Amino acid sequence: MIIACPACNTRYAVPEAAIGSEGRTVRCAKCKHSWFQDPPALDLVQPLEDAPAPPPETAAPSPEAPAPPPEPEAQPEQEPASPSISHWRTPQGVGVAPAAEEDSSVGVRAMRRGLREPSEQDRVVPQMDTPAVLDEDRPAPAFPADPPLADDYGDDEETSRFDYRPPFTRRRNTLRMWTFAAAIFAALATGTIAAVNYYGLPDWLPISRPTFGIGQPGLELDFPKADQRKETLASGETIFRVRGTITNTARETLAAPNLLVVFSDQRERKVGDWVVVPAKRQLAPGETVTVTEAIANIPRGAAVADLGWAPR
Repeated sequence: MIIACPACNTRYAVPEAAIGSEGRTVRCAKCKHSWFQDPPALDLVQPLEDAPAPPPETAAPSPEAPAPPPEPEAQPEQEPASPSISHWRTPQGVGVAPAAEEDSSVGVRAMRRGLREPSEQDRVVPQMDTPAVLDEDRPAPAFPADPPLADDYGDDEETSRFDYRPPFTRRRNTLRMWTFAAAIFAALATGTIAAVNYYGLPDWLPISRPTFGIGQPGLELDFPKADQRKETLASGETIFRVRGTITNTARETLAAPNLLVVFSDQRERKVGDWVVVPAKRQLAPGETVTVTEAIANIPRGAAVADLGWAPR
């Protein structure tokens, strides 16, 4: 059937089943105008059998069905053809067959049921499963424990800190490391002090060392400068004569260490030395020992001689 929009006169070709037997509200796809479209008129025509035609009788003409206004929303035809509507009149004296009327009502009800929107009862509500409830009393699954880490893990200085490192590594004990370092340093320092005190400083150290040793408490040296001189023997050999005394002024017996004679030139530069060993080592309280020494190998340029305790 052809329907036309009363607002913009746009025509649409729609099936009669879309309108139904009771009509429906349609909307124009072009101007969005809505109106109620009446159903089309039913053509209840039954073909006549070959029988003698009854005498013509004047019958009331069937009312013409009004032009159905357009209702359903449909796309307008690109090239609409000019529709022609034919209105059929019911032949005189011809009634509607009961079977045809019953079939028509059944078809109308079926079409109405198909066009009707589904009711709330007809809708199918989707079933959803109940979410599972977490059982807090259920024990957590046990995972295998990681193997123990070595004590020296991560101590390699060449290892980059950006390399892979397993989680939960053992932290370094900084306090223990510093304690070990302090103990090692104290041991080295104590050993060095003891060695220097007993053996003295090594000769290869480029530091100034004292010429004479530390004075011995309780022991006094008496070497007058007049007795420290060069002498020429009868054979013509020149020697350096060292003469003096060592006295123990303490109240206990003391050990007399070695003496050291240092020769210097006119500019007070050291040119040589000589170690003198006392004739007696142990001195009783108040005891005095005389020290006499003749040094034959006198260094060249020796002009002055100084005497003191030899360094240990």
